[in-house]
Amino acid sequence: VSTPRMLASLVEEAVSVGDLVRLMTFRQGQANLVEMTLPSDTPLAGRTVSRLQLPRDTALVAILRGGRVIVPQPDDPLEGGDELVFVAHADVESDLRSAIVG
Repeated sequence: VSTPRMLASLVEEAVSVGDLVRLMTFRQGQANLVEMTLPSDTPLAGRTVSRLQLPRDTALVAILRGGRVIVPQPDDPLEGGDELVFVAHADVESDLRSAIVG
């Protein structure tokens, strides 16, 4: 018998760090809720949220760190292993991935 937690673990194992994962679609596919986990050696470590160069029509809505949910503020620093949750227009998802992991 699979539980939601077990299914979530399987999905996490199947997705590599740095992959952009679509979690939910809004407005007939015009916008998506997407997640990306920063690599442990990310060059973004220590950089503040305000220094992120996000594509147009993209918003960072949460940082998941350990057991915490952080509502991002401009001065919050990023850390390796952070899970970043964005709302982004479908057309800019590849630009978003490039902005975060290069």
